[in-house]
Amino acid sequence: MNTLIQPCIRVIRPDGRQDLLTLPGVLAACMQDAITGFTALRPHQRHAWHAFLVQLGTLALLRAGLLAPPENEGAWRDLLRGLTPEHADDAPWCLLGPSNRPALLQPPIPDGIGALKNAVSTPDALDLLVASKNHDLKRQVMAAAAPDDWLFALVSLQTMEGFLGAGNYGISRMNGGFANRPALCLVPPGGPGAHVRRDIRCLLALGGRPPLSEGCAEAGGLALLWLEPWDGAASLPRMRLDPLYIEICRRVRLVEVAGRIAARAGGSKAPRVAPAPGGVTGDPWAPVLTEKDGSLKVLTVDARGFGYRRMVELMFSPSIRHAPLQDPQAEDPAEGLVLLARALTRGQGKTEGYHERRVPLTRRVRALFASRAADRAAATAQERVALAAAMANALRFGLLALLENGPEAVDPRDEEAKRKAETFLRRFDAGVDRDFFPALWRELEQDDRAAREAERRAWVRGLLDQARTLLDVADAAAPKSSRLRYRARVRGRAALLHVAYRPDGLLASWLKEPQRDAA
Repeated sequence: MNTLIQPCIRVIRPDGRQDLLTLPGVLAACMQDAITGFTALRPHQRHAWHAFLVQLGTLALLRAGLLAPPENEGAWRDLLRGLTPEHADDAPWCLLGPSNRPALLQPPIPDGIGALKNAVSTPDALDLLVASKNHDLKRQVMAAAAPDDWLFALVSLQTMEGFLGAGNYGISRMNGGFANRPALCLVPPGGPGAHVRRDIRCLLALGGRPPLSEGCAEAGGLALLWLEPWDGAASLPRMRLDPLYIEICRRVRLVEVAGRIAARAGGSKAPRVAPAPGGVTGDPWAPVLTEKDGSLKVLTVDARGFGYRRMVELMFSPSIRHAPLQDPQAEDPAEGLVLLARALTRGQGKTEGYHERRVPLTRRVRALFASRAADRAAATAQERVALAAAMANALRFGLLALLENGPEAVDPRDEEAKRKAETFLRRFDAGVDRDFFPALWRELEQDDRAAREAERRAWVRGLLDQARTLLDVADAAAPKSSRLRYRARVRGRAALLHVAYRPDGLLASWLKEPQRDAA
């Protein structure tokens, strides 16, 4: 199946119609923002597919010397063929083909298909998700898979997978085999096509050389890594690669079995791309952390995902270099921008969750990020994180006093009480998270100091109200001594307020009524 000329990718049009498109047809429709979704695309595959389209489109335009993407399918077909001029048969764009020829995201296998010992019958078995139990997400259920199911699984595997045991190496664009490939970027109003179009234009403005892509070829580097044969023994040095190279990490070939598509997979003795220190390759969606010794490493997202604390770090921490596609550009609209964070968290032999968060940016906040006021925004965000932590600490003491039946002095080492309290502390943190950024933007958008302080004061008092409510819920739900229940309730509330109003703490000045000047 030749994806350049045979429609095989199912899409949803803005009017709700379902349609079948070719690969160049998808790129053309994206430039027109004429797609609202991809029928077969699973949530964890979204960034892999988005990055694939953006890198592919940018590479094709740069190799053709064009600075503006076309909106015509035929033009895109010619551009993609321009990336593989030595393959007049379009072999690198076909899902199926002889194992000694390149196929889409599948390298030629010099020792033949027999070298790939593992038979894979469904695309969800090929995909990068690892489920230790067959509970939430059933395995190997896509028996009636369509070609685009296999295409999305290939993109996900080849551009996002990590280390999974001997012979199963991961991609170069992550900090270690058990890390992940995170994505942080701005999304304009519209559908997925508007996002693809925006990122292509941003990368074209960078000349296809994102920051920190040093070490790649200066010009004419290998861009589509499935074009070269791979015997599994050697790695490609980055000095041979284009900065926007689309990589593959596994020796995989799709085959036809009894009229259906299946796959064969095999191991390798070395990763396809030689590892870069810290996984820093110039991935345009990846934030990069600066260590204390000055070394750099790509962000790894853990199982906690993108809570408000992590998002504040990613947006404002001086030790984190923003992803190139994370910052507003002059061509971006003034309103409707959303900061999007995505990551599939990986562990040893398991998947620890897919995380995706969207933070809408108001018109004035978007302007703040492009002005000198960005430092004020960073300080405000970090102060609010500290205030939320202080209120959580006050709630912790209140919960411990309650759950320990109101002792004279709270024992912070009581493991049973700490375990019970943790449930309510997580609920408090979730409550803070829900409103954190809208409340932060309201403060930042105020023009004068008094108005900003009023917003801050209202927010802190709201945190205290949340803490009181959760303490009451814990009082009603948690088992306690019936003889001591009233003492526990009173001392729990007293402990919460004592810590919250402590004169040397962060919260007291925001909880008290502001002093007004005498008339």
